[in-house]
Amino acid sequence: MNLHEHVSLTGSCASEQFAIHAGCIPQRTLTCPVALRTHFTKEASVKIKWIVPVVGLLLLTTACDSQAASQDRTSTQDLSSFQAVVDDALAPVTDWTGPTETPTPPTDISIAVVVCSGSVSGCVRQADGVTQAGEALGWTVTRFDGKGDPVGQNQAMTQAINSGVDAIILAATDPVPLSGAIELAASRGIPVGAAGLGIAATDGVLFDVAPDYTLWGDQLGSWIVTDSGGTANFLPTVDREFPSSPAIADAMVAAVDRCDECVVQDTQQFVVTDIGNGLGQRIASALQAEPSIDYVSGAFDSAAADMVPAMGNTGLSDRVTLVSCVGAPQNLGFIRDGNIQAADVVQDDVFLGYGAVDQMIRVLSGQPLWETPGVTDDRLRYSQGAPSRLLTIDNVDEVTDQYWVAENGYVDRYLELWGVTP
Repeated sequence: MNLHEHVSLTGSCASEQFAIHAGCIPQRTLTCPVALRTHFTKEASVKIKWIVPVVGLLLLTTACDSQAASQDRTSTQDLSSFQAVVDDALAPVTDWTGPTETPTPPTDISIAVVVCSGSVSGCVRQADGVTQAGEALGWTVTRFDGKGDPVGQNQAMTQAINSGVDAIILAATDPVPLSGAIELAASRGIPVGAAGLGIAATDGVLFDVAPDYTLWGDQLGSWIVTDSGGTANFLPTVDREFPSSPAIADAMVAAVDRCDECVVQDTQQFVVTDIGNGLGQRIASALQAEPSIDYVSGAFDSAAADMVPAMGNTGLSDRVTLVSCVGAPQNLGFIRDGNIQAADVVQDDVFLGYGAVDQMIRVLSGQPLWETPGVTDDRLRYSQGAPSRLLTIDNVDEVTDQYWVAENGYVDRYLELWGVTP
């Protein structure tokens, strides 16, 4: 008898899922009420009763085998080179590698900051740095929120130009979609600089003050390798709206790829507007679909903060370790609490704002930009030695404020360079 020809089923097992926990024990029993219609034999009825549970058991066994295989892998690779990268990244930043002289700042200057999105903490903090530095100089600083999409960013840029400012700084706002607005600024003699992008200078954007984001990726990837003992199964994520994000993601992948027994999954892409709109659940679902994954990148902290609760709510807290970057307080809290996220490369966004103002002083004074000594990467040429640090459970409690502040006393150094009394 051909069961497919003589039996049709109503109801479905598709909605039933096993919740897999430590030891691969199902959290609940699979039950699939099946209504049979048309003609069938008693023998066929018996087959129906056992075929669905057996299929479920086979699926469960396959998931368990995949997870167990990941957990049982061992590595004999020498991981000392990865550990050396991690050790350097964990150290405090006490050295000053920024400028040693600055022209006398001009007065009566109005400056605009175009913020990538008011909901992304790093962008906002960079604008805070510009505001603090500008106000210390007696400048007028106005913010324009790009709202996380090219349309809003173009509108913000155009409003800034039409407001009659003397200069514009892009706070992690990608200039590529803004080409028309940047040309408009140039036609009106308004110089444009940037912070937090990780790009080389162009005719339209005169400088970018940012840390070495490729180094960040190498540091995070090396940490994943050492933390896993050389057996990580890694899921990268990226937001290509920010030039820094693919630089970090690509370097992380390259680092983990150098690990012989590690596995790298296909990169998951998203955009800022996905944050709070299903991103966390999408990543959690991807992790559920591939039980062998045990490490994931959050791309940056605002996105990671959306992923962590979703992972926790789907029972992944004990299986998956997340890494991210920027240094938002909530994410540092995750690390302290042992809540899925375990590492974060942090930048001092306020420093980036101060550094951008220092470079703009030079532009407005008709002086050359300050170039970072010994740098051959054009993306870092005007970085002002922007600092960063890797934080884990080993050193996160050294951050005594909400945000990491570079330990090199940069605020006093900049004010002294500008002839401003604190």
